[in-house]
Amino acid sequence: MTLAFVTTNNHKFTEVSDILKEFNLAVEQIDFDYTENHDASLEEVASTASVEVSTKLNRPIILEDTGIFFDAYEGFPGALPKFVFNTLGYRGIFKLLENEKRDVYFKTVAAYCEPQGTPKLFTGIMRGKITNEVYDQDKDAMPYDRIFIADQLPDKIFSRLSITEKNKLSQRGAAFRQFGEWYKKLYPQVN
Repeated sequence: MTLAFVTTNNHKFTEVSDILKEFNLAVEQIDFDYTENHDASLEEVASTASVEVSTKLNRPIILEDTGIFFDAYEGFPGALPKFVFNTLGYRGIFKLLENEKRDVYFKTVAAYCEPQGTPKLFTGIMRGKITNEVYDQDKDAMPYDRIFIADQLPDKIFSRLSITEKNKLSQRGAAFRQFGEWYKKLYPQVN
């Protein structure tokens, strides 16, 4: 069985595909725009979106919402990491964190939902720090990976990790491993 993973982000699709291989689950990328209320929590965004999309597509789906939270600014940028990066860029993020704590955490909420069903949520968190410079600008990577060092691996920029290393540490890896374990218990006949 192939699961429908709703995302427009190819990096996320590649990561989730790799994570779910551990559970013998294949995913198909569904490029589908849905409503995201960024005044809501990550849980509310993922939950509401999963109900909307599974109903519109009339099939079970999984999607996720990820945020980054700077310890120096409670709740910010939260569910708006892409907007903040596109608006401020690296220079603006560094300026914002100048003379501030550089500790941050990423949080991913994955939501699985069947049509007309109740979503099931899975959460992962990864703590770390924002660097003082940008690394690997010529590398195809997610923007924050170039300026992030995970607490579990303090000597390595996140953009320099292999997908396997990244998925072992990341909040996305944690959330989707929880999903994989739950799904295999719910549907043990799926191989």
